[in-house]
Amino acid sequence: MSMSKPASYGQHGTRRCMAPEMLLGKNDYDATVDMWSLGYVMAELLSGKPLDGEDDAQQLLTIFRILGMPLFTIWPDYESLPLAGKLVTPPHVISRNKLREHFPEDRLSKEGFEVLKGLLSCNISKRLSATTALRRPWFANV
Repeated sequence: MSMSKPASYGQHGTRRCMAPEMLLGKNDYDATVDMWSLGYVMAELLSGKPLDGEDDAQQLLTIFRILGMPLFTIWPDYESLPLAGKLVTPPHVISRNKLREHFPEDRLSKEGFEVLKGLLSCNISKRLSATTALRRPWFANV
């Protein structure tokens, strides 16, 4: 049996833990959304506060305020997502990634930040898998 395209699952889960592609209407997702959720939980544990948006659009803007607005060079598939063209972005949301500013080295080591940044990649093809994350130096002594 072969599957020509991934299964469509619909949107499930806690909004604040949802990967941006889910918030933008992607229904044919895979384990990469779970890796985003893991990164979100890691960030929440480290910061001690949730990144809550009142609705899907506000949640996306919260993500983009920290990770920067998606640029084609960083997230080539962004424009192809069902709701990407419907998101109205306020001018104060910039394209620069500010994740390190939220998690300075005195709070999260360089190795730990490498894992967090890899899990919270908006570009699905660059998001860390569980296997790849566990091979990072941060987990070497675990």
